[in-house]
Amino acid sequence: MKSSENTFAQLLAIEGNQWHYHIPRFQREYVWGKYNWSKLLEDIYDNDPGHYMGSIICVHEGADLTPNSELVYEVVDGQQRLATLSLLLAAIYQKLNTLAADDPALSSSEDFIIRRNGVKRRLFKQMTPDGRPLPWWVFKSGSLSYCLRILPSTQESNLADYQCILKEIGLLPKASTPRYLGNRRIYKAFDYFRRQMPGTMPEVCDLLDRVYALSFIHITEASQAKAFMLFETLNYRGVPLSAIDIIKNKMLAVLESRHNVPIDDSYSDWQQLLANLTEDRDQDRFLRQFYNAFKFDAQVKVEGITRATGSRVIAIYETLIRRDAQALITDLIQKATVYNQFIEPEKYRPSDLTAGLVQLDRIGAAPAYTFLLYLFSLPADVFSEPGVREKTVMLLSKYYFRRNVTDFPNTRDLDGINIDLVEQCQAERDAGRKVGFNFLSQAILAGRGRPAPLRTLREALKDNLFYNNGNMARYALTRLDEANQNREYAPNLWERNEKGLYVWTVEHVFPQGRNIPSDWVGMIANHDKNEAERIQGECVHCLGNLTLTGYNSKLSNQSFTKKQDKTAVNVFGNQIFVGYKNGLALNGVPFAVRGQTISLATADRWTREHILARNEVMVDMLIDILRFDVE
Repeated sequence: MKSSENTFAQLLAIEGNQWHYHIPRFQREYVWGKYNWSKLLEDIYDNDPGHYMGSIICVHEGADLTPNSELVYEVVDGQQRLATLSLLLAAIYQKLNTLAADDPALSSSEDFIIRRNGVKRRLFKQMTPDGRPLPWWVFKSGSLSYCLRILPSTQESNLADYQCILKEIGLLPKASTPRYLGNRRIYKAFDYFRRQMPGTMPEVCDLLDRVYALSFIHITEASQAKAFMLFETLNYRGVPLSAIDIIKNKMLAVLESRHNVPIDDSYSDWQQLLANLTEDRDQDRFLRQFYNAFKFDAQVKVEGITRATGSRVIAIYETLIRRDAQALITDLIQKATVYNQFIEPEKYRPSDLTAGLVQLDRIGAAPAYTFLLYLFSLPADVFSEPGVREKTVMLLSKYYFRRNVTDFPNTRDLDGINIDLVEQCQAERDAGRKVGFNFLSQAILAGRGRPAPLRTLREALKDNLFYNNGNMARYALTRLDEANQNREYAPNLWERNEKGLYVWTVEHVFPQGRNIPSDWVGMIANHDKNEAERIQGECVHCLGNLTLTGYNSKLSNQSFTKKQDKTAVNVFGNQIFVGYKNGLALNGVPFAVRGQTISLATADRWTREHILARNEVMVDMLIDILRFDVE
């Protein structure tokens, strides 16, 4: 085994660019989705350059690299990260070309030329045939012979999709366009990253430098067997110390040595803090958001640190502990009690406030907790009228639903947006003015974090929402049902079983599986399999083709008529009615097809026309529910 620490730029070094990474054909297809892509960007921007990305385990059975040879690594562990970063580089390359087209003088800049060529050479290498038979991994594009520095798996058209992207950004002269290209994850990832690209050359250069600086442990084994054994070993390991563990140890030591607090007492205080922060992710996020929410206070502010990030949080708290550990632990316990309302809202007495916090939690609006931690820590006499918190929370639930569906504002901007809101409120207080809802609404909707317009939200909702954002698709379905529920059948669509899984899950009416059942091909495409596949790629994941069911596998690939039938089943002790005639309000949403008003429960067939008509109605209903009052 050989191992070394390398940056991403070093893994794809351009001096000779002879290192290549191949995803073996037997490896699974590319499976990362929107959560992974956004988390990658968040890690890149939220940490100092050099963020550690884990290990890359490769197999290389040949001899060492010689001046004219190519060193091909087969990737055993790391294919998702390598493929994703390669797609991010492709988006950066396209953005660099766009910037040059907008500013012709830029294209003659030496720095620009070096940077663009560097990205290009980390994506592919032009090969010069020498008369010998070419390896299978050397491809032709017009008169160009080339190999890919990171070669995706051939599964699920990954390689063909990737080559088409390289043609789209101008690196390849020719490449065939696979069917349903835009519906698969490789292209979705590329499209996501190019939509997240910053707007100026300095910002693009900053992103590129951060990507190049990402750190990996590169491990090479001589055989597949040894590599897989190593992979299993590395994935069967203990959990390392988190930031909060390190901070706790420092806190307890200083409380004992400087403040004469017995270790048992300080440990008891620390447990009181953790009692309100039950999950590791909540603990780490709370530490960052506490600093970001209260850094306007001189007792919290650390000189030179404008925002708490994952890589800086330990340094921040080491400084605060040295400053006054006793005051800090008291303040953290108090604020963690407030924070618990955000992360466990359903355990509190039902009210307008908790109802709004429940919606925020379901949406996944954790970035808002920075501002809410500040807002909920203010005394009641700061507000100019009653109900400011309640109305603000409901406004934020609509705001973050729109943000999560449209991806605007960018994830990387959310911390700064919430810090801005805190600073604007604090400026009002410092000026001796009360804080009212109109002021907060203006700050949220018209400030730096101005949300996407309604037309953008409508376009995103009409698209294959479940594919793009499964969590928001499920939330949208539950909101539609709850808004139309009656006493006949109003189940708790957010109920979980003893394993913590939702009892009610998303059901695709027209099946999403690769092998479309013959009766569905007949109904939806008049027995034309290719047309059925085209319709599936176009709209199978859109809201109009979705509902909720308490037992998904009971329906699955059954015919439409059987899916409609009402059947009672027992799911983990809950009696659930499955089938579209079960009385669920979502299944009764009316829509018109060729002048006839029907619903999912009453339709006699299911076609593309039905899906798109129901989709349009559901999107309109959601817009009405979730639009801002000022729109």
